[in-house]
Amino acid sequence: MGAIRRDMEQLFETLKEVEFKEHLSKIISYDMETAAPKGGMEDDARDIANLQSEIFKIKKDPDFCHTIRKLRNIDYNTLDTWSQRLVTLLNRDIEQQKGISPKLNREANELFNKAYIDWIKAKEDKSYEEFKDTLAQIADMEKKLVEARFPEGKSDLYDILISDYEYGFTTEDLDKFFDELEAGIVPLYKAIRKAKYSPKHNFINKPVPISKQEEFSKFLLEFNGFDFNRGSISTTEHPFTEQFGQNDVRVTTKYFETNFISNMYSVIHEGGHAIFGQNIPDEVFTYHIGEGCLSMAKHESVSRFYENTIGRSKEYIHAIYPTFKKIFSKEFKNVTENELYEAVNWIDPKNTLRTEADELTYCLHIIIRYRLEKEMMNGTVDFETLNTKWNQMYKDFFGIEVKDDAQGILQDVHWTSGFGYFPTYAMGNAMNIMYVKKMDKDINFAKTVKAGKMDEILAWMKKNVFAKAPLLDTKEWIKDITGEDFGATAYVEYLTNKFTKLYHITKADIKEANRTTPAKKTTAKKPVKKTTKKVSK
Repeated sequence: MGAIRRDMEQLFETLKEVEFKEHLSKIISYDMETAAPKGGMEDDARDIANLQSEIFKIKKDPDFCHTIRKLRNIDYNTLDTWSQRLVTLLNRDIEQQKGISPKLNREANELFNKAYIDWIKAKEDKSYEEFKDTLAQIADMEKKLVEARFPEGKSDLYDILISDYEYGFTTEDLDKFFDELEAGIVPLYKAIRKAKYSPKHNFINKPVPISKQEEFSKFLLEFNGFDFNRGSISTTEHPFTEQFGQNDVRVTTKYFETNFISNMYSVIHEGGHAIFGQNIPDEVFTYHIGEGCLSMAKHESVSRFYENTIGRSKEYIHAIYPTFKKIFSKEFKNVTENELYEAVNWIDPKNTLRTEADELTYCLHIIIRYRLEKEMMNGTVDFETLNTKWNQMYKDFFGIEVKDDAQGILQDVHWTSGFGYFPTYAMGNAMNIMYVKKMDKDINFAKTVKAGKMDEILAWMKKNVFAKAPLLDTKEWIKDITGEDFGATAYVEYLTNKFTKLYHITKADIKEANRTTPAKKTTAKKPVKKTTKKVSK
């Protein structure tokens, strides 16, 4: 037992050094995305790459890797639960980095950091032409990384990327999930496009001073349970949340004077991430496991839970309406509670932006990205004309023309650092609806939210959702909470019930709309299995 204790202490000391360098890297990255002048971004990117290289070398140290493997293969059953989880995750990390040289790792980090700068400029110029070569390089880099890890070859590269984000999931799982989502959402969306009733929404683009939006943002965060003693809010081009440590979780947003709803739901969404980070078990930090153990689908389930399942519910609008009226007394003095509820759920038939998407069509945006990522990783896309393909998929799904590349293929930052992240958004949507069913049985979800008792919501989440999130892989975690396997059924039912009421349509209307105007087939072809070597991050 003494030797095992010494091994764990040695592991902790090394991980403290890793955490220190990761903290510095995050600070520089946060500065680059929120405050740095354009001229300084390249220097920031260089310093981040240097720190990531140092971290990589530490994690590749033979003694460090030997200690982890010893604890995993010999001493595992003698460890406590949290030590076992730490060792399991570290062992997976070794496997993910297996075969990747410090030189290749540095090249990847330099490329991903440079890609962010390239993306910023290309988006400003609304020019995919300026970014296409960088995107092709990112795809090539992902392949190189997977080849290094699996020199014997892998049949489906994208499976590796998916499993890196959500251990145990494959494209077979996600193909089934997204096909079920498409089958449920597209007919409903088409019926809504034909509906005679449309929620009142003309007031949502009225100019609203940024200062008032900032006040409202702070109220929403505090109301939902965000602790400003351990967090802050800033602005950026593409909103995100960064967790620097147990007591430092930062939210970012982007304000639009003529679209207050954009910031409202950006703040609620990112605040959801932050609330999760502020309330995970202490052991995540005392055992140096790192918040990465939470996985992106788990994180998105929480952020989308706060943003949509709570934030766009009639009960939540009732709870925040008095403060809304107080802060925006001049701008929205004649807006009723029901009008606000319907407006924040209005489906804009001309919207092409994922971050501005309504709750119903959001997953369609993700399906497009998922299918394109699969094709990029299987070598079946032409990067020269990928923006044209993107635009066509939007026309097929939504029946709308994409205005320009900034509102099309360049709208998201995610591809600057590789592939596999996007599916987690849709997975999170479905998961939180699954666990809300249990929450409703325990504490009457609607009644609790309507009463503004967000502390009771948070208490339930801490006990049922947050507590085991670091200890279980995603498939096990969602089944532990709900007793059910992951799937799309509950989410499709939820969307159907909500939006048929909002748009005053029936299931018969849905059948009729799709009988008269059949949907275009958008499902991507299954990629041909290749025998060439494959790769991942």
